[in-house]
Amino acid sequence: MNFDFLQIVMVLGTLLCVLGVILCIRTAGKRFDQIEAGHKHVNLGVAHVPALASAKLVAFASLIVLPAGAVFLANYHTFEGVHEVRGCVGCHVMLPMANDMKDPKSSTLAARHYKNKWIAENQCYHCHSDYGLGGDLEAKMTGFRHLARYTTRTYHEPIHARVRFDNKNCFNCHAGTPRFEAVQSHKTAHEKLASNRMICLNCHGQAHPTSVQRTPGSNDYARLMEKMK
Repeated sequence: MNFDFLQIVMVLGTLLCVLGVILCIRTAGKRFDQIEAGHKHVNLGVAHVPALASAKLVAFASLIVLPAGAVFLANYHTFEGVHEVRGCVGCHVMLPMANDMKDPKSSTLAARHYKNKWIAENQCYHCHSDYGLGGDLEAKMTGFRHLARYTTRTYHEPIHARVRFDNKNCFNCHAGTPRFEAVQSHKTAHEKLASNRMICLNCHGQAHPTSVQRTPGSNDYARLMEKMK
């Protein structure tokens, strides 16, 4: 998803919120019984509408339509924004993973993939979403849950993954390639890897900084938490 389009969605959502607040304030200052007594009409450009009906339409828009539209755009922005790396690092607890990934001196699995351009874009989402429609939806719902926990401060550092990483996410890119098939241990351990009884990280090292490194107060914490360039 193009980030510029997501910016447009965010701006539209903000405008709906602002317009809704303005209309709510305007509606709160009106007395419907006084409007009805006046028997006035309002010119909407295409038709003349009784003032009372117009006031009710404005109230309906400000209390129902605009909030619903803002909620829809906000959720759309959240669900689509999880594709972007910057969507993940919007929560500061994810900075260590993203900063380490972009560090050319790092030897973690994520950093090696990034600097070698094995994954060209949306690196976080590409590895952490299972393939298919179900995997895509689950990854977006997980991102939404992460945002909710971050917003409500119901988390503790260092954060931990709730699920075990599925080796199939690695296989979808690597399996069948000459370089992968040339490694004898891949063939020997194929059944264990396919059933997740053995994980790729057993041989290929840490995917991200360790929980010790990501713990506040550690020697690496300040470096990992630096604002992304």
